[in-house]
Amino acid sequence: MDKKERQLFDFYYNKFAERRFDEKDVLSFLLFVRKDAEDNHVMKELVDFIVQRENNSGQVKAFFEECKQIINNLGKGKTKKIENLFSFKEIRNGFNALFIEQGYEKLSPVVINDFILCVISLLQHVKLVSGSLHKEVGHLSFAASSKELFLMGNMKILHKGRFMPVTFPVLSVKNMYEAVKPQDANDTPYLFDNEIIEVVNSDGELMITFPAL
Repeated sequence: MDKKERQLFDFYYNKFAERRFDEKDVLSFLLFVRKDAEDNHVMKELVDFIVQRENNSGQVKAFFEECKQIINNLGKGKTKKIENLFSFKEIRNGFNALFIEQGYEKLSPVVINDFILCVISLLQHVKLVSGSLHKEVGHLSFAASSKELFLMGNMKILHKGRFMPVTFPVLSVKNMYEAVKPQDANDTPYLFDNEIIEVVNSDGELMITFPAL
């Protein structure tokens, strides 16, 4: 690492440690460390996902192909549960590894929560495509409940001659940011299919610009 790269690493690390970042900072940081993330599986997959969008590859592509298969088999016997693409722990370890390898201290769980929230926001509205013809089979949405925030996958299944919507979690994080009134007893997440959500920072506190709930 040359002196300029070290200066930039210091800049980003301090931004993260002091919680003075937003989703645009996360995007610029991930682009900055893209080369360094080549041997960091989780971070490489997330960086490529954000950059490639619907042209995703690797584990991300395999994840959505498996989700499509699981959804197509709904109602045909025992069905495998769809788990998150990556867990909080996997992202925490991968994100911290980028800094630890350069001699920095690991970041707190609260900062990791912030980071994942920004990743969720950056990936909203990505189209989900399948096969060699890249046929569109769904999309990603930002979703919110009183306890969690989600990157939610949306696909459809043909049931008795009708297409029925199916949603599934892709990433999730604890909601420490906005008061969300539960819409039912199960705290079913609100799905933002049309709105563009943004994660902004105000005096070291992340805020989500979604409609009043």
